[in-house]
Amino acid sequence: MKTIQSVFFSFLVLMMAGTTIAQVPELIKNEQFRQDAQAAVDSLYNFNANGADQKLNPWKEKYPSHPLWQLMEGMEFWWVLLSDLHDTSRDDYFYEMMKKADYAASKLLYEQPGHADALIIRTVANGYIARQYSNRDEWTTSLNAARKAYNAYSYLKDNVPDLPDLKLAEGLKLYYSAYLPEEYPVVKTVSWFLPNGDKPSGLKYMRDASETAIFARAEATYFLGNINYNYEKNYQKAVGYFQTLYEQYPNNNYYARLLVKNLFKTNRYNEARSVIDKALKRWEQENLAFRKVLREELLFWKGRILLRKDKYEEARSLFEESLAYSKNLPRTRHRNYYPAVAYYAGLAASRMGDKENAAKFFATTLDAKTGEPYKKLAKEKMKGMRTNR
Repeated sequence: MKTIQSVFFSFLVLMMAGTTIAQVPELIKNEQFRQDAQAAVDSLYNFNANGADQKLNPWKEKYPSHPLWQLMEGMEFWWVLLSDLHDTSRDDYFYEMMKKADYAASKLLYEQPGHADALIIRTVANGYIARQYSNRDEWTTSLNAARKAYNAYSYLKDNVPDLPDLKLAEGLKLYYSAYLPEEYPVVKTVSWFLPNGDKPSGLKYMRDASETAIFARAEATYFLGNINYNYEKNYQKAVGYFQTLYEQYPNNNYYARLLVKNLFKTNRYNEARSVIDKALKRWEQENLAFRKVLREELLFWKGRILLRKDKYEEARSLFEESLAYSKNLPRTRHRNYYPAVAYYAGLAASRMGDKENAAKFFATTLDAKTGEPYKKLAKEKMKGMRTNR
């Protein structure tokens, strides 16, 4: 009898030991992992996947089945997607990556309820899915994914209240809950379901997140720039945030393009040209990712700067080069810069007295599937050219 009891007890101990071994650790509660994860995310945002791997490989080797690694792969691919949003061929693969990470996190939560890492994965993965569907104007699907992200975030607040990334979500919630009823009167009729809003507090939370968050530090900075530019109308402050992103992630083509665009819009043309020239040179010398997309956009803005100085021939040359990149990138006629570049190339040609080629450029603008304001301008120019014959 004792032998049977001894065997049963030994079996029970082994089963309990096996269960303990199978437990997936909550890495986010480890301070060293927080530092390594923050450095890895910074590397991904700077298009340095090898740097991210170097930081995370020791953790991957120790916990190879942890679903966080699936999320990090999705975050890396996000920058492939965001670098050229006109290319829709990668969307399904991205959704699949993030949904797999979300599913793995769901399984982990079933086995270990309240697991902090799994809640982070569900929050981040569904947040990215929501953002990309919004980029495609698929609002119902975007809202469904956002709801999943928010539900996970709600549980995460209770589990890891000191997680600095939570401040971004809280800041966005506070800001938009105040902003939406102010700007859209129709929202006031249903504002009872919104949480109490506070724009200054929301912005403060986002500033804190931009300094201390692990996964969302750069995103918080981006939202601060976007909100200050589009809603607060504090253009110089907005450019400051975009400048910060460009300096922190100098190999990120999206942030370089964003900064140039906003420098131009705030009439800081000399600064814009300086950034353009340095970025074009660096992308060429270091053979950085998405060179064609970068050149399509930055050559356009450089052409606009030269056009303002009445340097029509130089400007036209840049517009023509930019247009050539548009024609060799995916979904040419749907690209935002395609009609804009063609219009300004026509404008430069017209001012040089080359009416024939100007008409061809304006016709190219009209060929686009987007850019209605430029199409309207091109039609007016073509009408004026016919009248003056």
